[in-house]
Amino acid sequence: MIRIIIILLALPVLAFGQNQKLVKDIPVPAGYQAMEYPAGSYSQWLTRRPLKSSLEIVDHAGRKVPSGSYSVYAVLDLPLLFPGDLEQCADYAMRLWAEYHKDTNKLEKLYLFDYNGRRQNYSTSRLSYRNFLRRAFANSNSYSLKKGCAAVDTSALAPGEMVVQNERGGVGHVSVVMNVCRNSAGQKLYLLGFSYMPAQEFHIEKALESYGTEGWFTVEGYFRYLKDYMDLGAPVLRRFK
Repeated sequence: MIRIIIILLALPVLAFGQNQKLVKDIPVPAGYQAMEYPAGSYSQWLTRRPLKSSLEIVDHAGRKVPSGSYSVYAVLDLPLLFPGDLEQCADYAMRLWAEYHKDTNKLEKLYLFDYNGRRQNYSTSRLSYRNFLRRAFANSNSYSLKKGCAAVDTSALAPGEMVVQNERGGVGHVSVVMNVCRNSAGQKLYLLGFSYMPAQEFHIEKALESYGTEGWFTVEGYFRYLKDYMDLGAPVLRRFK
């Protein structure tokens, strides 16, 4: 009984303690410093997203995703908008982009994509914010982001940019960079997260030793991780233009 109590008391430490609130509060590995981004930018906004106090992921039907499904570092405190199986990985990437525009009063600049990667502008849609997102989520996927978004060089990866897997337009996957840190030698590490299937809350995945350092991924390590666990096509790097 004493041993069980000790283990339970240790659990909050594994979840980054009582003060863990924002993405930027996730500790960087020893010898690294978090990158800084311009005030008001999408990258800075993402690093300030609040986190849930637990590591529990909930799906679109209110069910708890089995705890062993992922190596969870943290879960965004951003509940799904819709009860159906609608907000999967690509949709959550678009959701974050849309929420940034909403929070910063820039909805007139918001765009998402149709299936073929053509821009769909919120300002000319004549839809409410919620219905605009519903339509986009129902009519686009990872292929849309691969086609519509701009290519990114590995050296320029910043929060908000995406790792997209989709070879021919069918099932694929989208991960989002949530934070970046760098050491004095210029080496960088990344926090990456995603939603998945069925539609579920967005979580930040914790890198195992073979894929990164102290829970943060290298780019090459994350590509290997995807190959090992989510082999849904060769990954490409994309950003909203």
